[in-house]
Amino acid sequence: MIWPFRPHPPLPLIQKVECERRFAAVARLLGRGRVPAASVLTPADIDVVVADCALEELPDRLFSFIANRFELTSSSVEVGWNDPDDLTVDGRSLHYRMEFDDAGQVTAIRLHPEANDLPYRLAGVTAVAVAEYFVQVNSLAETVPRGAFEILPVFFGFGPIMANAALREAVEQHSAVTDMPWERSRVGTVSAIDFGYSMALFDWMFDADHNDVVSVLRPDSKESLGKGLRYLQKTVDCSFEKDFLERSSGDSVDILAEQLRHSSSSMQLRVLMDMYAADEIDVDLVGAVAELLHHREVEIQRYAALILGRCHSLPRAIHDELVIMAEDGPVVLRRAAISALRPGFENDSDLLELVTGVLRRCDPTTAASCINTLLKYDSHPEHLTDSLLKSLGSMVSSGGGSLELGVELLRRIDGAPAAALQEHFRDDPTALAILNEQMNAAEENAEQ
Repeated sequence: MIWPFRPHPPLPLIQKVECERRFAAVARLLGRGRVPAASVLTPADIDVVVADCALEELPDRLFSFIANRFELTSSSVEVGWNDPDDLTVDGRSLHYRMEFDDAGQVTAIRLHPEANDLPYRLAGVTAVAVAEYFVQVNSLAETVPRGAFEILPVFFGFGPIMANAALREAVEQHSAVTDMPWERSRVGTVSAIDFGYSMALFDWMFDADHNDVVSVLRPDSKESLGKGLRYLQKTVDCSFEKDFLERSSGDSVDILAEQLRHSSSSMQLRVLMDMYAADEIDVDLVGAVAELLHHREVEIQRYAALILGRCHSLPRAIHDELVIMAEDGPVVLRRAAISALRPGFENDSDLLELVTGVLRRCDPTTAASCINTLLKYDSHPEHLTDSLLKSLGSMVSSGGGSLELGVELLRRIDGAPAAALQEHFRDDPTALAILNEQMNAAEENAEQ
């Protein structure tokens, strides 16, 4: 199909690539042979399933319907509601939980009764539970990427239902900062926009068609589906190639280097994200990664800096590029560059002065990067103590940052760290108490 103009990307680059990586992971999990030629369901199909159903029977009825679509017809798992207290972990409510027997087999799935506020939300939560059960029953993987269980139902025709159940909009509650409707996740971590783009990826890759159901989609999901499909058909700009399932999952160093120099920013960012998630960085890829420090996309620059920070060694020229970024880059790049710096160069003293200066005036997140880097060095500027104390005060006030590591750095650079805290925070007893507690914990750990 020929389009009269080049469409705009359907999502910001980082969101687009994260969505594509998650989709590709699910596609690999299934393999092309397992992807069903399933019809696309709509909320009306759920209406039929739940019609005239008693509340206590809803979980089992929905589970049976969805499991049948997943071809789990022989399932004997018990499905029902659960006490909300049993679904609270570390103060966070789970949508469902699984019970296992001694052999590790799932015997029951318990749903949170709050999921019953709307049948589509309950259907979405149940579909996620079925997806997790499906992966376990078929031994497809021991672990899956975050959000994969939410995307898996898209492959079985549940895209519109998942999209419409993704967010709860509470228009009566507004944020004092943005004055926009307050929203929270209804099903998991994947947004309605991401579901729309995932349906576009499915249509593009498997020659399916969600156009027949766009009228039932919520507007944001409908828009990302339409824009996403037009973009993919016109540009073929995706972080994975359309036929990637026909090839092995591993790529050689030469192929990765070629992809890092690809014309597609999506492809480049995907490779960087994969590299960052890996345990080791191949030394032969350092040069190709370093070239991306000057990319037009900030996220690509950021990931390139983070990856270089995980390399065992760096040429002086590349390290100097990181120093320049740490000094003059926007805050997100400055953090990444600072975290990548390491000792061993003749300009170490200048670098330490730079990081100490940044630490004195930066936000708690950037301060955490500074502290992590300063802990790599054996010697430090004399005035680092003053900068660190100011930064610790900001961390306590904001409730963010790395207090534990900040206190550890203070213990290394000051012979009387407790006295330094007492002097600096004498007019702030709350901050002093918090930092003294951290100090005592650090000293106890050091004695063990």
